[in-house]
Amino acid sequence: MSGEFPVECNTTKGFAERVPKNLQFIIDQRREGADVHEVTQLVMSLLGLIVFPYEVGALQKIKNKDLGKLTNQGWPQWENLQDERNDTKTLGDLTRHLRNAVSHRRLQFSSDDRALNEVEIEFWDGPSKNKTNWRAKIKGDNLKKFCDKFAEALHNSGAG
Repeated sequence: MSGEFPVECNTTKGFAERVPKNLQFIIDQRREGADVHEVTQLVMSLLGLIVFPYEVGALQKIKNKDLGKLTNQGWPQWENLQDERNDTKTLGDLTRHLRNAVSHRRLQFSSDDRALNEVEIEFWDGPSKNKTNWRAKIKGDNLKKFCDKFAEALHNSGAG
Protein backbone atom coordinates (compact mmCIF):
# COMPACT_ATOMS: atom_id res chain seq x y z
CA MET A 1 0.00 0.00 0.00
CA SER A 2 2.74 2.50 0.82
CA GLY A 3 3.99 2.36 -2.77
CA GLU A 4 0.65 3.50 -4.18
CA PHE A 5 0.67 6.96 -2.61
CA PRO A 6 3.59 9.29 -1.96
CA VAL A 7 4.12 9.73 1.76
CA GLU A 8 5.00 13.40 2.04
CA CYS A 9 5.45 13.33 5.81
CA ASN A 10 8.47 11.08 5.22
CA THR A 11 10.24 13.98 3.53
CA THR A 12 11.76 16.89 5.40
CA LYS A 13 9.89 19.30 3.16
CA GLY A 14 6.55 17.55 3.56
CA PHE A 15 6.82 17.29 7.32
CA ALA A 16 8.11 20.84 7.77
CA GLU A 17 5.30 22.24 5.62
CA ARG A 18 2.72 20.69 7.94
CA VAL A 19 4.22 22.23 11.07
CA PRO A 20 3.09 25.85 10.51
CA LYS A 21 -0.36 24.66 9.42
CA ASN A 22 -0.82 22.65 12.61
CA LEU A 23 0.45 25.52 14.77
CA GLN A 24 -1.93 27.98 13.10
CA PHE A 25 -4.80 25.54 13.62
CA ILE A 26 -4.07 25.41 17.36
CA ILE A 27 -3.81 29.22 17.54
CA ASP A 28 -7.13 29.58 15.70
CA GLN A 29 -8.82 26.98 17.92
CA ARG A 30 -7.64 28.77 21.06
CA ARG A 31 -9.07 32.05 19.75
CA GLU A 32 -12.40 30.24 19.36
CA GLY A 33 -12.26 29.10 22.98
CA ALA A 34 -10.83 25.59 22.66
CA ASP A 35 -8.83 24.22 25.60
CA VAL A 36 -5.52 24.05 23.72
CA HIS A 37 -2.09 25.47 24.49
CA GLU A 38 -0.48 27.38 21.62
CA VAL A 39 2.83 27.84 23.48
CA THR A 40 3.16 24.06 23.83
CA GLN A 41 2.39 23.58 20.14
CA LEU A 42 4.92 26.26 19.22
CA VAL A 43 7.70 24.43 21.06
CA MET A 44 6.57 21.12 19.54
CA SER A 45 6.88 22.81 16.14
CA LEU A 46 10.62 23.11 16.72
CA LEU A 47 10.90 19.34 16.30
CA GLY A 48 9.63 19.51 12.74
CA LEU A 49 11.36 22.75 11.79
CA ILE A 50 14.70 22.52 13.60
CA VAL A 51 15.46 19.08 15.04
CA PHE A 52 14.30 16.80 12.23
CA PRO A 53 15.77 18.86 9.34
CA TYR A 54 19.03 19.33 11.31
CA GLU A 55 19.38 15.58 11.80
CA VAL A 56 19.11 14.80 8.08
CA GLY A 57 21.38 17.64 6.95
CA ALA A 58 18.56 19.58 5.30
CA LEU A 59 19.81 22.96 6.52
CA GLN A 60 22.89 23.06 4.30
CA LYS A 61 21.56 25.78 1.99
CA ILE A 62 20.42 28.12 4.76
CA LYS A 63 22.91 27.50 7.56
CA ASN A 64 25.37 30.23 6.50
CA LYS A 65 22.84 33.06 6.61
CA ASP A 66 24.11 35.84 8.87
CA LEU A 67 21.83 36.47 11.87
CA GLY A 68 22.38 40.24 11.70
CA LYS A 69 21.33 40.33 8.05
CA LEU A 70 18.30 38.17 8.80
CA THR A 71 17.24 40.62 11.53
CA ASN A 72 17.50 43.43 8.96
CA GLN A 73 15.24 41.35 6.69
CA GLY A 74 12.50 41.16 9.33
CA TRP A 75 13.48 38.06 11.28
CA PRO A 76 13.00 38.49 15.04
CA GLN A 77 16.09 39.02 17.14
CA TRP A 78 16.97 36.60 19.91
CA GLU A 79 18.13 38.02 23.24
CA ASN A 80 21.53 36.45 23.83
CA LEU A 81 22.08 35.87 27.52
CA GLN A 82 25.31 33.89 27.25
CA ASP A 83 27.57 32.98 24.34
CA GLU A 84 30.91 32.06 25.91
CA ARG A 85 32.57 31.10 22.64
CA ASN A 86 30.97 34.03 20.79
CA ASP A 87 30.20 31.61 17.98
CA THR A 88 26.52 32.23 17.32
CA LYS A 89 26.74 34.31 14.14
CA THR A 90 24.76 32.34 11.56
CA LEU A 91 21.42 30.62 11.27
CA GLY A 92 23.33 27.33 11.36
CA ASP A 93 24.95 28.26 14.68
CA LEU A 94 21.60 29.20 16.18
CA THR A 95 19.86 26.07 14.90
CA ARG A 96 22.63 23.87 16.32
CA HIS A 97 22.05 25.39 19.76
CA LEU A 98 18.27 25.16 19.38
CA ARG A 99 18.50 21.56 18.21
CA ASN A 100 20.52 20.65 21.28
CA ALA A 101 18.28 22.61 23.64
CA VAL A 102 15.04 21.13 22.31
CA SER A 103 16.43 17.59 22.04
CA HIS A 104 17.72 17.61 25.63
CA ARG A 105 14.82 19.56 27.21
CA ARG A 106 16.99 22.56 27.96
CA LEU A 107 14.29 25.19 27.88
CA GLN A 108 11.98 26.92 30.29
CA PHE A 109 8.96 29.19 30.15
CA SER A 110 8.44 32.48 31.97
CA SER A 111 4.81 31.57 32.74
CA ASP A 112 2.02 29.09 32.05
CA ASP A 113 0.08 31.65 30.03
CA ARG A 114 -1.38 30.27 26.81
CA ALA A 115 -0.92 33.48 24.80
CA LEU A 116 2.30 33.62 22.78
CA ASN A 117 2.89 37.30 23.52
CA GLU A 118 2.74 36.67 27.28
CA VAL A 119 5.49 34.04 27.50
CA GLU A 120 9.25 34.18 27.11
CA ILE A 121 11.06 30.96 26.35
CA GLU A 122 14.68 30.53 27.36
CA PHE A 123 16.89 27.94 25.67
CA TRP A 124 20.34 26.82 26.75
CA ASP A 125 23.09 24.57 25.42
CA GLY A 126 26.42 23.25 26.56
CA PRO A 127 28.84 20.35 26.28
CA SER A 128 27.30 18.57 29.26
CA LYS A 129 24.32 18.73 31.60
CA ASN A 130 26.44 20.53 34.17
CA LYS A 131 28.01 23.13 31.88
CA THR A 132 26.12 25.80 29.96
CA ASN A 133 27.96 27.95 27.42
CA TRP A 134 25.02 29.39 25.46
CA ARG A 135 21.67 30.81 26.54
CA ALA A 136 19.13 32.87 24.66
CA LYS A 137 15.50 33.81 25.06
CA ILE A 138 12.69 35.01 22.88
CA LYS A 139 9.06 35.97 23.39
CA GLY A 140 6.58 33.40 22.16
CA ASP A 141 5.11 35.64 19.47
CA ASN A 142 8.62 36.31 18.15
CA LEU A 143 9.41 32.59 18.21
CA LYS A 144 6.28 32.07 16.10
CA LYS A 145 7.56 34.69 13.66
CA PHE A 146 10.98 32.98 13.67
CA CYS A 147 9.34 29.63 12.92
CA ASP A 148 7.35 31.15 10.05
CA LYS A 149 10.50 32.73 8.56
CA PHE A 150 12.48 29.54 9.12
CA ALA A 151 9.81 27.39 7.45
CA GLU A 152 9.78 29.76 4.48
CA ALA A 153 13.59 29.66 4.19
CA LEU A 154 13.59 25.88 4.46
CA HIS A 155 10.91 25.61 1.78
CA ASN A 156 12.71 28.05 -0.54
CA SER A 157 15.97 26.13 -0.11
CA GLY A 158 14.41 23.08 -1.75
CA ALA A 159 15.22 20.84 1.23
CA GLY A 160 13.59 17.51 0.60
